Amino acid sequence: MDTIIDDLRAALPPVWLGTRTDELTGGAICWGTTQNRRSRGEIPDECFARSGTRVLVIRDPFLDWWKTTLSSARHPPVALARDSLGRRHRKRSCERGRP
Repeated sequence: MDTIIDDLRAALPPVWLGTRTDELTGGAICWGTTQNRRSRGEIPDECFARSGTRVLVIRDPFLDWWKTTLSSARHPPVALARDSLGRRHRKRSCERGRP
């Protein structure tokens, strides 16, 4: 995990416009999700600053927080849902309102 954070520290500017988060992180961090977590108080205020109506992300405290959300890619197998006929299947992301 440290390698990921180190690579992002090297690639990201010290401060960036929040709306550019998806672009700057290659989609690894979604600005919409970040805004939702921020509004619920899940992300420390020190990770952000304002410039007028614009929200700025402050790289180092933000990455320190984001690192706490990461986990190993090795997880138990995904439990498959059953449809109305009892067939097992994975839920597709587009079924949850995402492209």
